[in-house]
Amino acid sequence: MKFLIRRIAIGLAGLGTFWMLGMINSNELLKSGVLLTSGVLGLCGLCFLGRERHTAASRIATSLYLLFFIDAAIKGFLRDYFGLRPNHVMVLQAIFDTNAMETREFFIHNWHMLGIVTLTCTFLVILALLLQRGCQQWEQSPATAPAGRKTRVAALASLVIFLGLHFNPTMARENPLLFWPIRYNYYQQQQLSLQRMQHEIAVNMAPRQDWQVHYDGEAQHTVVLVIGESMNRVNMSLYGYPRSSTPLLSARRSELIVFQDVVSPDATTLPSMMKMLTSADLQHPALWQSQPDVLQIAKEAGYKVFWLSNQYIGDGWISLTAQHADTQTFINHGSGRGENNLDGNLLEHLGNALSDPAPLKFVIVHLLGAHPTYEMRYPANFARFDNADDAVSAALKEAGRSLWVRYQRDRYDNAVAYNDFVIDNLIGRLAAQRPEHAASLIYASDHGQEVGHYRDHAGHSSADPSGYEIPMLIWSNRPISQTAQEKAAIEQRPYQTDALNHTLLGLLRTRSSTYQPKSDILHDEFQPTPRFLDDRPYQAQSEPSRPQ
Repeated sequence: MKFLIRRIAIGLAGLGTFWMLGMINSNELLKSGVLLTSGVLGLCGLCFLGRERHTAASRIATSLYLLFFIDAAIKGFLRDYFGLRPNHVMVLQAIFDTNAMETREFFIHNWHMLGIVTLTCTFLVILALLLQRGCQQWEQSPATAPAGRKTRVAALASLVIFLGLHFNPTMARENPLLFWPIRYNYYQQQQLSLQRMQHEIAVNMAPRQDWQVHYDGEAQHTVVLVIGESMNRVNMSLYGYPRSSTPLLSARRSELIVFQDVVSPDATTLPSMMKMLTSADLQHPALWQSQPDVLQIAKEAGYKVFWLSNQYIGDGWISLTAQHADTQTFINHGSGRGENNLDGNLLEHLGNALSDPAPLKFVIVHLLGAHPTYEMRYPANFARFDNADDAVSAALKEAGRSLWVRYQRDRYDNAVAYNDFVIDNLIGRLAAQRPEHAASLIYASDHGQEVGHYRDHAGHSSADPSGYEIPMLIWSNRPISQTAQEKAAIEQRPYQTDALNHTLLGLLRTRSSTYQPKSDILHDEFQPTPRFLDDRPYQAQSEPSRPQ
């Protein structure tokens, strides 16, 4: 065991050096460290079943150092060059869609950066080998002594753990031997999926002249659509939640249309957004292939369209739709939603979009909101509800929720509070425009989250209403309702956001062959329709039985 611990210490010290140099991040350090540790215990430990135990184990340890150190060096170089993690779709595209001449030019242009990374990696490998050689001089054990029963059991158990880790896709992707094959396969699948979607759209899309688009609004008009992520309205004090999770929006209450009874069409992002931004709905889910989306119609009406996102770029249909915008900005440089880039970093980009001289502007802001992992969604100063002892925590305890779910509820509410800050600032920047420019902002989440509301669970849920019950609100510098009674009546209208494209076209003052006033929640002709959650009829609860 001392032999193995020394090898693990050498490997972890090397990975830690790459981390201190900024070549790998904390997430990569943790995963690589777990794999390296289990690999040394499993593979090197297996050598102790034979007779040439130290020699074979040392060779395997050397191979592991070499693999993990080279992997860290490559990731460090790619991060420094692209400013992105190497599993980002843009990086994968640059790597896999190249040719011999481009590769040659790349190496010629970046020889100095490659040289620094190579020297760093070589130095750490040599240092690891020297440390291992020094360890060998201290270690004395009969090379021919047979392995005892405990040794055999420990070695086999370690090997099983090492192999078992690879059943977790996240861990398997961090194995240096599997990283690039898995990423290449993922990239190929993404490309094939996009090609299929593009083909379906090209074959089925209605001719442009059949869209019948016309604009009947003011000369200067800006509409901002903010798409939230994993936000449950029940957790917002704006909707009566006991914790003060949305103090800024609550202070703006008189300026807002706050819809009280809105649900999403799906409990996950992609299918929900596909219905929010296109003519596709629960009854006709394939209409996105044959009818233009809201971005295309807005452009046809004369709008300049901006797509600002803190989500990652490789999300199939979403990335395809984002390409319809005139300007695309993606600030999430990770591989998915499990990243800790903050939504507040989009505020500056919204400011840039609003200052664009185009008279008609349509800006889509796609947030990370409160997507798990919740504690990655807010800065430390928004950890307002950590270990809270209040009415919410008491209700959760009384309902028998586990310590883990109560912990997650506190972090989720922190994320809601930060989302309140972001939305309020987005409204503030839009409100700062000149009053003669018509401006509106609509915010709706893609879906909700179950965080101990109906059961002892924290995360996405298609089984619970909380997976669909979302906030939706509108701010505008033009009156939407004439009286307080009209405003209250509009706010009580039941709605499902598979019809959101009609409300968006109404706000954009744009009419087309796809626009239906009866599905526009702000229109006088609006007609409520039956709503369904995963094929189950939905009826809002006036007095929720779940613990707040």
